[in-house]
Amino acid sequence: MNTLINIKSIAVFAVLLTTLISCNNQEKGTEQTTANDKTQKVEVVKPQKRSFIAEILITGTARPNQITTLYAMESGMLMQMRKDIGDRVKQGEILAVLENPELLQQQMKWQAETKAKKSNYERLNSVYEKTPALTNIQMVENAEAEYLSAKANLNGVNNRISFLTVKAPFSGTITKRFVDKGSMIQSGLSQSNPQALFELQEINPIRLTIPVPESDAVGIQKGMDVEVTLPELSGKSFMAKVSRTSNVLDPMSKTMQVEIDLENPDGKILSGMYAKVLMQIESRENILSLPMIAKVSHKNEDYVLAVVDGKVKRLPVKIGLSNQDYFEVLNDEITSETQVIVQGKGLVKPDQIVEPILKQE
Repeated sequence: MNTLINIKSIAVFAVLLTTLISCNNQEKGTEQTTANDKTQKVEVVKPQKRSFIAEILITGTARPNQITTLYAMESGMLMQMRKDIGDRVKQGEILAVLENPELLQQQMKWQAETKAKKSNYERLNSVYEKTPALTNIQMVENAEAEYLSAKANLNGVNNRISFLTVKAPFSGTITKRFVDKGSMIQSGLSQSNPQALFELQEINPIRLTIPVPESDAVGIQKGMDVEVTLPELSGKSFMAKVSRTSNVLDPMSKTMQVEIDLENPDGKILSGMYAKVLMQIESRENILSLPMIAKVSHKNEDYVLAVVDGKVKRLPVKIGLSNQDYFEVLNDEITSETQVIVQGKGLVKPDQIVEPILKQE
C-alpha cells in the first residue's frame, strides 16, 4: 500500500515539474519576442551629391559712411557755436568760431612790417634800375628777402587766424557736441590732449557691414545681388549690391567683412541699426549634401546621428554651403554610404541598438 502511494506521489511531482518547465520556456519565448519588438526603428538617408543654390542669412550693422571727431587747428576761446546735435551740415559749412587776441596782434605787427619792408625794397629797386652805380645789388636783394620773409610771416598768421573758424570736412549730421560757448580750446595740431568739438557722421549713403563666415566667404563677390531687410523699419526690404569685401579673414572670428552701401536720403536708417542680409551663393557642382532635417544643433555645435554597425553614433558635422532644404557636408568621415538618421532622432541615444529603415528620396 505504501509503495502505491509513493508511485502516485512521484507521478504527480513529475507532472508538476513538466508544467513548470513548459511555462518557463513560454515566458522566455515571450521575453525574447518582447525584446525584439522593443528594438527602435529609425528612418535613415544616405548623403547624396547635389548641385543647388545656397542661401545665407546674416545680420549686419548699419554704420556711417564716414565718421570723424573734429578738433580746432588753432587755440582760442570758443565764441560762436553755430551747430548742435542732430543738425545736418554741408561740406565747408561753418560749425564754430574761436577768437585769439594774440594772433590778431601778431597779424597787425606783420602787416606793418610787411608794408615797411615792401616800401624799402621797391625804393631801393627803383634806384638800382635808374642808377645802378649808386646802389649795391646786394642791398636790393637783402631788402627783397626781408620783404618776402615778412610777407611769409603775415601769411602764416593769416592762416592760423583762418583755423579759428571750424568748418565741416564733409556733408553729414552732427552726432555729438563736446564743448560750450566760452570754452578755452587747445590746438589739435600742437597739443597732445586737445578738447574735441564735435562728432560728424556721413549717413547718406550708410555703410552696412556684415561678418561672413569662413565657409561662405569664398562665394562672396563684389557686385553680387543681396536682399536687405530692416526689422526696425517695419521689416522694409529692398535689393542692393555688395559694394566691397575685405578679402581677408579676421584671425579671431574667422569671418570676412563685407560692406553694402545703402542710399539713405531721408536719414531713416540710423547708425547702429541691425539689418538682415540674404545672399544667394551658387554652389559647386556635385557636392555631398544631407537634408536639413538630419542636422541636430546643441550648444552651438552641429552634429548628425548615424547608424554604424547597428548602433547609434554621434558625428560632429562641418557645414559648407546650405539653403532651406540641404547643407553641404565637409567631413571626411561622412561618405555616400553613411546612414544618417532623419526620423526618430529624439527617441534614441548614442550606442543604442536600432533598426535602420532607408528612406527613399
